[in-house]
Amino acid sequence: YPPGFTNEHTNGILEQEPNPGARLCTCEFSTSDVEAKIIRINTGVSYCGNEEHPTQIAFIAAGFFFTHGEFLVDVPFDLHIPWCFMGEEIMLSMCAWTHGWDIYAPRMNWIAHQYRPGRMGLPKFWGSVGRLFNRPGPGFSNQLQLRLIKRVKHLVGYKDCCSREKLMRDGDELVLTEVEHYGFGDVRSPEEYLKWTKIDVDKKQCHHIPWCNNGDLL
Repeated sequence: YPPGFTNEHTNGILEQEPNPGARLCTCEFSTSDVEAKIIRINTGVSYCGNEEHPTQIAFIAAGFFFTHGEFLVDVPFDLHIPWCFMGEEIMLSMCAWTHGWDIYAPRMNWIAHQYRPGRMGLPKFWGSVGRLFNRPGPGFSNQLQLRLIKRVKHLVGYKDCCSREKLMRDGDELVLTEVEHYGFGDVRSPEEYLKWTKIDVDKKQCHHIPWCNNGDLL
């Protein structure tokens, strides 16, 4: 993730010297009711600043990543999870990796991101959902999130809530629309990805990923 800034006049350009980049090497299962135990991505051990090559990491940051255009042929943005916030990154990471794409972190931070804390009084993504449907406030967006996130959880492998059979039985078959088209690749399996990143979906546990934090993979 890029470092944050609050100065309105920086235009996203770092005012100080570039500093070592962060590696996305940790995760956790959210405890928020709104996020419904979805996997949240976070940083691990950053670069030191003297590395000669970028190293592979476990996860993609949905707010900032760049790649070849052909990536969108393999991993198109899923049209059936609009306004999905939490859950997008684990889904994007798994889809990319199973299609054969390796994920790297930039060695240095050259840009910044305005994370827009509430005290700034700036609009949030859930506000645009409310305006679109004339349902102000975060409540309506949260309702949509809880429904859409079942699609992500189905693909990631949450057997306790989101197997195909349970979704069909609960009347949530809508979240399975074209799920095969936007799902995983066949270069590497989703089970291999979860083992590689040390994620236990059944026990809702994320474990330490040594190769990612140590920068072992070029």
